[in-house]
Amino acid sequence: MPLIPFGEWLPDVAALGSPGALRAANCFPGPTGYKPAKSLQVTTNALAARARGAISAKDKAGTAYQFAGAASKLYQLVDQTWTDVSKSGGYAAGTEEIWDFVRWKNKILATDYTDAIQQIEMAAALFSDLTTDFKARRLAVVRDFVVAGNTNDATDGAVPNRVRWSAFNDDTDWTVSAATQSDYQDLHSGGGVQRILGGEYGVVLSDRSVRRMTYVGSPAVFQFDEVLPDFGLLSPSAATRLADIIYFASPHGFVALEGGTRSALIGAGKVDKFFLNDLDYSNLHRISSAVDAASGRVLWAYPGQGSADGLPNRILVYDRGLRKWSLLEIEVDLLWHSLGASTTLEGLDAISASLDALASSLDSPRWAGGAPVLGGFNSAFKSGYFDGSALAAEIGTGEMELAPGRRAILRAARLAVDGGTATISTGTRNKQEDATVFSPAISARDSGVCPMRSTARYHRFRVGISGEWNDAVGLWIEPEDVSAAGRR
Repeated sequence: MPLIPFGEWLPDVAALGSPGALRAANCFPGPTGYKPAKSLQVTTNALAARARGAISAKDKAGTAYQFAGAASKLYQLVDQTWTDVSKSGGYAAGTEEIWDFVRWKNKILATDYTDAIQQIEMAAALFSDLTTDFKARRLAVVRDFVVAGNTNDATDGAVPNRVRWSAFNDDTDWTVSAATQSDYQDLHSGGGVQRILGGEYGVVLSDRSVRRMTYVGSPAVFQFDEVLPDFGLLSPSAATRLADIIYFASPHGFVALEGGTRSALIGAGKVDKFFLNDLDYSNLHRISSAVDAASGRVLWAYPGQGSADGLPNRILVYDRGLRKWSLLEIEVDLLWHSLGASTTLEGLDAISASLDALASSLDSPRWAGGAPVLGGFNSAFKSGYFDGSALAAEIGTGEMELAPGRRAILRAARLAVDGGTATISTGTRNKQEDATVFSPAISARDSGVCPMRSTARYHRFRVGISGEWNDAVGLWIEPEDVSAAGRR
């Protein structure tokens, strides 16, 4: 029998005859099969409470800075230490509010809706109020304007569907004026503004709509075109950008939006049903997303079934080049796109007592600062990077008839796994209405053969991989190791 490959992960496809894998946990999609995924290696002290948002940005001199926000404090990462840089008196973010950060010129701006929008020059000591004219849940930079969404002011109160922008090239001036082009637009449908992603044009993701925000000059200033009616954003932090494509989780599944106009349903028939059934809807505010620019992967952390108090315990991974998915079953409080924090040799003392014990070599981008790195916060409120030891992976095949139309007797299999330590478990049943029963895991002999003895009409396989491995491609079943069982 030829190689039975580990196909792409397709949890939404029926098990029998599935061309893909029923399970692909703690690994990444590969060109053929799967690649190892690394654990989160923390490198910092802890915040006072869970991270509600984080940002990495470079100043005009090219120096990378890292900022994060918790319920009552804003922090800057200095030599692997999260340092309080809050304004006097701190903050009081609501239970389900996040910190939304954006870079504007040489500043970082931040908002949590409860407090005034904050600002800090990247080399300054503390944050301060940007404006007290209004509050906002969302921030972005579109061309030469700072844009706020889902606002609250003394005159109009809370206006969830409002998009407001500053004066041209001036983040401090929010007075509506034809001369400065500062103004606002109340969107007529789609619900509240969940997120705004900026650039040469803006993309406004609301509860039930997606719009492109295009600069057209006076008198309108910005034009809003609805590009995806009925496809909103599931949670404020469930959208991220890689190059010119925005990836987001909607109430209907995962969407890729290119150029602010062209959309693709990237999870349909693959993972959408799995995700929407697994998701803890009482903790949508805990979803976070980020890109790993180096690998071209997009990741969403979310609280799934079995989550403790809303702590995200799953990460869905989408490889944009391969257009394949996988799942990480690990707990992580927040994902963020980091630029890597500059670290001195002295600063490494806080991470490891010895250079030999470091998870990454000294020439790794994570120590240099400024290189794109996927970052995360763990449940202890400490941050780090996903370059620790390889996670213990598990890959499950689809279900098959080894002797078509007959029960099959299976005696052995061989695994196509490069490196690490692999085991195999056989799942069997005789009728489709029966539950699948898995055998204990079996290790390979020195010959590479995994001896087994099972008799059933339907077979499927789960392969566990631990240690440091390189590729998991599939498994072989030789013709002499399978035969049709006698008829009853």
